[in-house]
Amino acid sequence: MAALTAPSYAPRPQDVSAQRFARVKIAEIQLYQAAAVKNGRASRDLYGSLRTEIDTARAAFREKFNGTADYLHEELVRVLANGDAALLGPGYPGALA
Repeated sequence: MAALTAPSYAPRPQDVSAQRFARVKIAEIQLYQAAAVKNGRASRDLYGSLRTEIDTARAAFREKFNGTADYLHEELVRVLANGDAALLGPGYPGALA
């Protein structure tokens, strides 16, 4: 039974670190910018409300984890936008390429 529930691959250490980094950055934004997060959700423009914080986190993520999946974008959508990418707003540049 364990073989059926175990992941079919072992995550790369760099991916684990990138995921952790993304979770921390988004948690910090959620904690320290709670009013801006609330306003951004209400106006359906989180990026407009949090542009500086999101851009700073994106730059740090890109510098540290260039070449990995964009776990920061995934956390933005999952946590700040409550799973609705449209809440990021029209100006959001999208996932890092």
